[in-house]
Amino acid sequence: MADVVIRFDEISKRYRLRRGWYRSIREELREWAQRIVTRSGRRDVFWALKNVSFDVEQGDVVGLIGPNGAGKSTILKILSQVTVPTSGRFALRGRVGALIEIGAGFHPDLTGRENVYLNGAIMGMRRQEIDAKFDRIVSFAEVETFVDTPVKHYSSGMQVRLGFSVAAHTDPDILLIDEVLAVGDASFQIRCLNRLAELKEQGKTIILVSHNMANVLQHSRKVLWIEGGEIRGYGCPDAVVERYLASVRDRMHASATAVFSSSDADQPIRVDRVSLCDVEGRVPEKFRYGDAVCIDISFTVRQPIHNPVFEVTIQDAHGYPLGGITSRFGGLKIDSTVEQGVVRLMLRPVLFLKGDYVINVHIRDQCIERYYDVKKRAAVLIVDGPSIASREVSGHLVYPHEWQVRL
Repeated sequence: MADVVIRFDEISKRYRLRRGWYRSIREELREWAQRIVTRSGRRDVFWALKNVSFDVEQGDVVGLIGPNGAGKSTILKILSQVTVPTSGRFALRGRVGALIEIGAGFHPDLTGRENVYLNGAIMGMRRQEIDAKFDRIVSFAEVETFVDTPVKHYSSGMQVRLGFSVAAHTDPDILLIDEVLAVGDASFQIRCLNRLAELKEQGKTIILVSHNMANVLQHSRKVLWIEGGEIRGYGCPDAVVERYLASVRDRMHASATAVFSSSDADQPIRVDRVSLCDVEGRVPEKFRYGDAVCIDISFTVRQPIHNPVFEVTIQDAHGYPLGGITSRFGGLKIDSTVEQGVVRLMLRPVLFLKGDYVINVHIRDQCIERYYDVKKRAAVLIVDGPSIASREVSGHLVYPHEWQVRL
């Protein structure tokens, strides 16, 4: 059985909410007296974590997911000992390296060289260790030319690269990463991913916080889903991420609203309904990769307009745009003299990887400048098929392709 290096035991964390910049002594005394009489606690508090318990074993790579405000950053702050829990106990075994708000500890008036030694010392490195790794740190960050320049003259990208480089070379037993794999240019991100792979090969324990489910599935061996300060799932990445995305989908359905560019009375044409079906008109719970999906857009015309353009855009479950297409691109002409109609967009085949995809529908003028109607989150396309967790594909879709070998 593998050794446990992180243990959370009934951890709760409470933050006191301030209702204003200033509270008088009279207000404080009144509240204190009320608490004694009623024997009740303060109401202006926020519980970021509520009785959270989990174990992480040596060599695990755990993806930490959940919506904003779920408690992910609080867990990292407790693990990095930036803050302490209100109740419960936690245990760590090994040296902790934290890539949280990287570069935040840099002193602007100190040079890059001086900040490397300062940050390295803060992270527990001895001077001899920093001396031995200094050239590698600077080279990894690509700041050799500016190493003796004050950091206040660095670009934001240079500061991020140097901060990551220092943290990544602390040789930690436990590495905490908070949304830093999306920073920097493409070449720097590749170096970061390669460094992450090296640490995984060395058997380091890694906690990775990300809203990018592709990153989570590619790099994690387990996934911890936290929401509202409580654990909703912990275990197999595919299973936990699928349940999490289903909850995101439910929230999207609950909050879905139509957004119009003008008042309802001024709309010459509007979207009434958006539905998904296969080519036979059936409505499956999920569409398979490689199948066809029909997006039917029912509309009503109030005033005849010249050549309206229908547009469908697609986003991932968290709202990141994945592209779109207009009816004009396909040469379709819309007869706006009718009172009602249905426009169908057929995607054949479906090229998306396993996951949930948000469908947005717009009606625009013939110049594709003015919006007549906007229907956000009009439908959700659920696709089953290849998973990014296989590491054989990446991103959100598989391009039509054919491999060949020429000798």
